Amino acid sequence: MNSRPVILKAALAVALIAFAGRAQPGLEGAESLAREARGLFQAGDVQGAESLARRALALRPGDPDLLALLGSALAMAGRHGAASAAFAEALEADPANVGMRRNLAASQWQAGRLAAAQRSVEAALVRDPGDARSLLLAGMIAENQGRHAAAAQLLEQTGPAALTRPEAMLALLRSYYRLGRLDPARRVSGRLEAGGAEPRIYSLAATAAFEAGDFGPAARLFGTALRSGHAQPGRMRFSEALSRRRAGDSARARAALELLLGEEPSNGDAWNLLGWCFQDEGATGRAIRALERAVQAAPATERHHLDLGAVLLSQRATWHLAAKRAEEALRRFPGSWRLHQLLGLAQIRQQHFLDAAASYGRASELAPESADARFGWIVALWASGQADQALEAALRGIQQFPSDAALRLQLGRMRLEQHEWGDLQASRLAQARLLEALALDPELAEAHYELGRLALRQGELAEALARLEAATEAAPSNRNAHYALARCLRRLGRSEEAARAMAVFRELAGEDESAGFRLLAQ
Repeated sequence: MNSRPVILKAALAVALIAFAGRAQPGLEGAESLAREARGLFQAGDVQGAESLARRALALRPGDPDLLALLGSALAMAGRHGAASAAFAEALEADPANVGMRRNLAASQWQAGRLAAAQRSVEAALVRDPGDARSLLLAGMIAENQGRHAAAAQLLEQTGPAALTRPEAMLALLRSYYRLGRLDPARRVSGRLEAGGAEPRIYSLAATAAFEAGDFGPAARLFGTALRSGHAQPGRMRFSEALSRRRAGDSARARAALELLLGEEPSNGDAWNLLGWCFQDEGATGRAIRALERAVQAAPATERHHLDLGAVLLSQRATWHLAAKRAEEALRRFPGSWRLHQLLGLAQIRQQHFLDAAASYGRASELAPESADARFGWIVALWASGQADQALEAALRGIQQFPSDAALRLQLGRMRLEQHEWGDLQASRLAQARLLEALALDPELAEAHYELGRLALRQGELAEALARLEAATEAAPSNRNAHYALARCLRRLGRSEEAARAMAVFRELAGEDESAGFRLLAQ
């Protein structure tokens, strides 16, 4: 049983008896009331402290020390607006009091009045520029305002003081992350991990690290929040696991998830993440089973169906199951463009191109703002023999999405095929679109590859070599680029290098399905 409320009630009762025993209330001294109010405040009885402070103020109106005591009690009770008013009145009587001005700034900060808090703490710093407590408060206010450079500078001025108060460490860490200063952020994170803060502080710090993409410290801080007694242990354990997977440590992420699922066996998100951990480790069968559990646990969550379909698409033997799952999910989510897209990709993989064109067409109708859906529709139309419609959709697409390199790549590919069918002007159009794609994305391997193939056909061997080398460098696993490079090197008379390129081509077993296709948005 927690005895704290009993102790506080007893202390308050003693105080009330003491005052009730005095025969003449008018003789009560303000200083005596203030001493007793401070005692109650230190004991945690802020309501009793407030009451006695107000009685003392009735005897000595406008006294700055009594107003400060009242303000402190109100602030401790969470009544920050009233606390600010008390501190402001105290400052009218004692405007040179730096501590009072700092307390006013703190209460304004806690009340969310950041601009007023900034003015108050800056006024305190004018009177005492080196006051560490004012600098700490100014830094925390600046961080809340989004002035991260100023926050870091102010907090750094306090020296070691910023690394002793958890709230200041949190503000410094968040500012460093927003400024992209990873090394100092990690040093602050290490100090926080040592302990002594509230679970809330660890959770907020972990979230800042996660949002900055610094997943190792994020995982450790979420774990610290969990061990320190966070009110949402399941969420902390899941966040720790997610951070560990993002950090590349799927094994430890999986271990955390298995603990979580032992406590929450119906947690669909945990089953989903566990599935991706298995997929990271190459255990596709276990990944599929875990994702099926996610669907069972939360069938109304569209993402679980999408992720299950994505894993089923990762192996040729389960392409048909991906299509089946997508069709089943569409009965629940008929308006989901992503599920139509998933179905379209499964149909393309199975070479059901007309069906894929219909699926992707529906996805594009549902999400006209999606360049991914438009891209898949163009590919499916072209593959199904609907060349005119594909070209028209591609031309409209590059107008609607002028910064999308993949759409220009696909249009360039289609023009190259037209050239192979005998359209002599199409190669010029293809080259223009492929160069536009590279202007938008210089590392686009498939654009380099297609330009290299075109140059190779036209006998421009130096140009072909440069393009194909760029393609293999940008996408080392694209076996087609290695094959074309081997052909180019052979024609240049560089037999040994050609043999090495051909050996790489042969090592890259399995069908090259990456080929720049962006048919399923992850």
